[in-house]
Amino acid sequence: MRDRMMLLAILLLAIFLGKGYGSPTAEPAGESWKTIVIPSADAVTIPPPPANNSTATVEELNELHFLQAARTPDDLERIRYWEFGVAVRWNEIARGLVIKYRTPPPMASRVYALVSVAQYDAVLAARAGEDRYRRPAPAVLDPAIMPLVGASGDAVYPCEQAAIAAASASVLAYLYPAETANLDQLAQDTGESRLWAGANYRSDVTAGAGVGEQVAALVVARAKTDGADAAWTGIVPEGPGYWYSSATPPLPPLLPAWGQVRPWLVPSISALRPSPPPAFGSPEFLDNLHQVRMISDSRTPEQIAIAHFWDDGAGTVTPAGHWNQIACDLILQYRLDELHAARTLALLNMAEMDAGICCWDAKYTYWLIRPSQADPGITQVLALPNFPSYPSGHATFSGAAAVVLGAFFPKKQSRLDGMAEEAAMSRVYAGIHYPFDTTEGLRSGQAIGRLAVAWGQLDEEN
Repeated sequence: MRDRMMLLAILLLAIFLGKGYGSPTAEPAGESWKTIVIPSADAVTIPPPPANNSTATVEELNELHFLQAARTPDDLERIRYWEFGVAVRWNEIARGLVIKYRTPPPMASRVYALVSVAQYDAVLAARAGEDRYRRPAPAVLDPAIMPLVGASGDAVYPCEQAAIAAASASVLAYLYPAETANLDQLAQDTGESRLWAGANYRSDVTAGAGVGEQVAALVVARAKTDGADAAWTGIVPEGPGYWYSSATPPLPPLLPAWGQVRPWLVPSISALRPSPPPAFGSPEFLDNLHQVRMISDSRTPEQIAIAHFWDDGAGTVTPAGHWNQIACDLILQYRLDELHAARTLALLNMAEMDAGICCWDAKYTYWLIRPSQADPGITQVLALPNFPSYPSGHATFSGAAAVVLGAFFPKKQSRLDGMAEEAAMSRVYAGIHYPFDTTEGLRSGQAIGRLAVAWGQLDEEN
């Protein structure tokens, strides 16, 4: 009861604070925003830059003159690649690794959350260093330097793009250690692009990388204790209405202990746990099962296309990655700077990870049988997932994402809500979920999304 009252209080606070952030470009500059993992933006060690009139600065300016004169088409292409948005690019890299290593959906949401949290804290720390040292861009001291991209602001030390890259690379190397060498090269390439563009000094880039590495170390330390590697020692229940593995031979259920992973935003997983699904064999259960059977018997080409569009199964970016891509597209459309891009992705991906934790907690609390297991006459458009039915993971991820992104991009709210509903319904079209799975998944996900919005709004009030 205490857990539920705590959650209710937080949700009421979210409603009191309002529905969204307003225009994406109208948010504050972030000076008062709180960090997520590091103690504060000022807690990261950043040594002072070389003085403007120092020999070291003169040598760095000479290097930029050389690079400016030696630019090749390949160099220009590299500059354009990273100018696309460093936080966005590194989320793209993360999605590629999720695909390559066939990372399961809940674990994939953790990948995206850890990367984007590190990015956000790294940008805040870099901005604190910029405010502290106020080092002007190279072109301010030497007008002969003609930068191809703009500086982050009126101060350039440390380089926030390098901080994002180093933080992202370090976290991803922890998650995918076989990729360490390639990730290190990509992080170096990110920083080098700022030099070839004439936007930063080399010492800016070096200091930015140091910021990112310090932040990543704390994010990885948290990850090592979040319970994601906990072993499950339970027993799969048996009997009417219970899920079972349809594989031959049977496979262990996917991540039955994931509901015990440490969340970012949800104060109590058990408080957010949905009520039990309709009892097996009850009129409500049989009505929902009949609805799935009717769709199975008369699927339209459009329903099949929708099921495949939102499939996001093994070997894909997964549902959280699908919404990560949607977020990145919106960030680019609205031309958010690195700080606002990292903030958007951090709140989205924390909500997505918590959505996965809450959903998996409910799945392995109730162990509900899948529709095609209850009625073998139901055909499936997609492969049957190897875990219980209730609630729908796709619906939970999508409900959370639509609320968070709608707060950042309010003009897109209606479209985002429609996409979430379509993603949820796609699982019924595919024959692998009941309608009540999707209804409850959306409701649960939306509650988690509101917690993320409340976190951000409280941040802005401080």
